[in-house]
Amino acid sequence: MLNENQMVVTNQNGDESVCDILFTHEHNGKNYVVFEFVDTKEVSAAIYVPGASDDEGTFMDIETDEEWDMLDGVLQSYYDETEDEEDEEEDDEEQA
Repeated sequence: MLNENQMVVTNQNGDESVCDILFTHEHNGKNYVVFEFVDTKEVSAAIYVPGASDDEGTFMDIETDEEWDMLDGVLQSYYDETEDEEDEEEDDEEQA
């Protein structure tokens, strides 16, 4: 069963994979979803296009190097923030 931070991605062959959504990012009017495949830990991203209802939408491939470069920078910031939070938690545990 999926939690609210997971989604199922279907590839071109119809194979489904569960992914953890790392974060979403809006840039130049586009909504990006950055996710990690649960089984391989591979990180990828797609453009989210909302559907008629809030629950439905489709994903489009990211096709430009500029978009990938922008997302790479955002992903690095995400990892830096995550690492900082983990360091703070460890410091708090050591002081307790």
